[in-house]
Amino acid sequence: MKEVKSPKKPLLYYYGIVLLILAVFNIFVAPLLSSQQTKEVDYGTFMSMIDEKNIGTVEIGDSQIVFTDKDNKNLYETGVMNDPDLAQRLHDAGATFSSDVGRTTSPLMSVLLTVILPLVIFILLGYYMSKKLMEQAGGKNSLAFGMGKSNAKVYVPSTAGIRFSDVAGEDEAKENLQEIVDYLHNPQKYKEIGASMPKGVLLVGP
Repeated sequence: MKEVKSPKKPLLYYYGIVLLILAVFNIFVAPLLSSQQTKEVDYGTFMSMIDEKNIGTVEIGDSQIVFTDKDNKNLYETGVMNDPDLAQRLHDAGATFSSDVGRTTSPLMSVLLTVILPLVIFILLGYYMSKKLMEQAGGKNSLAFGMGKSNAKVYVPSTAGIRFSDVAGEDEAKENLQEIVDYLHNPQKYKEIGASMPKGVLLVGP
């Protein structure tokens, strides 16, 4: 018998890997890409920007101060100093106090990172996985693309028949069978001599 091997893993397995990669990307990578880059400056630069009234939004934490310029284009970070008048100076400079400075992104960037980019990755990885699966299955005409298919192996029986000469012994039984076959091919020959079709042949053996 000839053995036709089916693919080891269905297409659904590879798409599961793609979805897992996209989930990891959205959880860990996308937030890092969407967050605004922070420039670290010294406290003196921070004071100079306050004096120039070039302060937009400010977030004062326990150990650091995060702030933007007046146009909210750039994000800065500096350390916290013992400065009791800091809040009043920021207020006089027109600063806005907030608790989420730099944690927001533009709607366009948000759509790009959370929808378009994952979709592109999904399509590319899906194409790559499909191509690999097709190569394992042996070509485009393979039945490998039926998701959930059984991994059982298909056996194709041999087309070579068994002849009377392949049977050892039982000469009398073979002669009887040959007469039956000949009768089926030439019934008129046997009718002329008054012979009739036997009811059957009894074969005994393993």
